[in-house]
Amino acid sequence: MVAVLFTALVGCSSNDDDFSISSPKSIEILSNETSQITCSDTKAVYSSKDEYIATVSENGLISAKRIGETYIDVNGQKSIKVTVKPLITSFTEPQLLFGATKDEVYSKVGTNYSTSNDSGIGYITTSGRVKGYVYLMEDGKVTAVCMLVSTIYIENLTNFLLERYMPATFSEENYTAIFINALSLEKTTIVIGEQVYSTSLMNVIYMPYDHKTSKSRGEEDKQKFINQANKIIKQLNLQ
Repeated sequence: MVAVLFTALVGCSSNDDDFSISSPKSIEILSNETSQITCSDTKAVYSSKDEYIATVSENGLISAKRIGETYIDVNGQKSIKVTVKPLITSFTEPQLLFGATKDEVYSKVGTNYSTSNDSGIGYITTSGRVKGYVYLMEDGKVTAVCMLVSTIYIENLTNFLLERYMPATFSEENYTAIFINALSLEKTTIVIGEQVYSTSLMNVIYMPYDHKTSKSRGEEDKQKFINQANKIIKQLNLQ
C-alpha cells in the first residue's frame, strides 16, 4: 500500500481556528481493516461521504465496509480519500448488460456461447472458479444475469459478495441469500440473489431494481428469473 503523509491546515467552521491533520491524504485499507485519523482538533467533526464504502467514528476511526472509494470530511472539509480494497478476488463478476440485445451481448461477451435461445445466452468458462455465466432475456433484451460457481467455494463466494454488497435477507431452508447494492431499498439499483442450485452448483443472479415498481412484483420476478435460469443451466450440463 502506498500512502503520502501530509499535514493540512484548514479553517474550522466553528471558530476559524486552524487545525492540522497528520495522516495520509489518501489511504488504502482492506475490507476488514480500520484506520485512525490523527487531528490536532480534539473536537473535530468527522463524516463519511458514502457509508456504504466506509464509516468513521466520532473519534476519527475509519472502518471499511465494502470495496470502493469515498471521502472522509473533517470539520466540513473533504480531507481524506479512502479506497477499500477486497480480500477476495478469485471470482470475476459478469458484465451487467441489463437491457442489451443478443447482438450487444455477443459484441461485449463473445460469440463462444454454449447455448443461445429466446430465453437467454449461456457461457461456460474454462478457467477460474466461475463455471459459467447466463444472460436471461425477455422480449429480446437482457433482464437478469447469472454467475455459476461450484458449491465447494460457497464460503468464499458468500464472503466475496459481502465485500461488495449489503446483505438483506437469508433463508436457511434452501440457502438463499439476498444482497443489495445500497444501504437502503430507496437507493438500490441492483438486487443480487445467491442460491444453491444443486449439490454441486451455486447460482448468483443479478437483477435490476426499480423501487417504484419492484416492491409489488419483486418476488414474482425473482422466481421467474430463477426458473428461467434453471432451464438454461440444465442446457449447459454443468452438474
